[in-house]
Amino acid sequence: MAAKIEVTDLTREPQVARATSPAAARCDLSDVSADRAPATLACPSCGDENPVQAVFCANPACHKALGEFRYVREELLEQTRWHETLAERATSFIGKPHFVVAHVLLFAAWVGVNTGLVALVRAFDVYPFGLLGILLAVEAIFITGFLLISQNRQNVHADKRAELDYEVNVRTYREIHEIKAMLQATLNGRN
Repeated sequence: MAAKIEVTDLTREPQVARATSPAAARCDLSDVSADRAPATLACPSCGDENPVQAVFCANPACHKALGEFRYVREELLEQTRWHETLAERATSFIGKPHFVVAHVLLFAAWVGVNTGLVALVRAFDVYPFGLLGILLAVEAIFITGFLLISQNRQNVHADKRAELDYEVNVRTYREIHEIKAMLQATLNGRN
């Protein structure tokens, strides 16, 4: 059986249904008039005022989530240990062009001093630059460790995001089926 659909006059201004429950009243933004300013939402972390529709704090230094429940990134940052923070900072520097520029300048200075091109300091590592090779090997060990720690941390983030995506999908699936059952019951009740 087909459901009846009422056709309304599309030239008129649409009527806005007013919320009756307190929860729905909080979400109804249609009653905000142009002459009065909309209510603001205070950030629990920094105290800055934000628009009601804001999801994150507008303060770039804070950028805290403004939802009623904890934001995943905030949970993960709270669980971060000192070595993970160190690895993240080192990895972020290694991934920038500044790292390459610093190494090019260091190598040029090292070669310049140890080949006699720069006579400011006495040569301390003669050609084939064995000390430089040892220092670069140690640096490579630390860089590898930092990158692996950072990658493991990113994997934990990805797992948490996948878990939350699954949870949202399950909840959405259940709500859709509830709405479908209520719609079916309503349609069956009319006929």
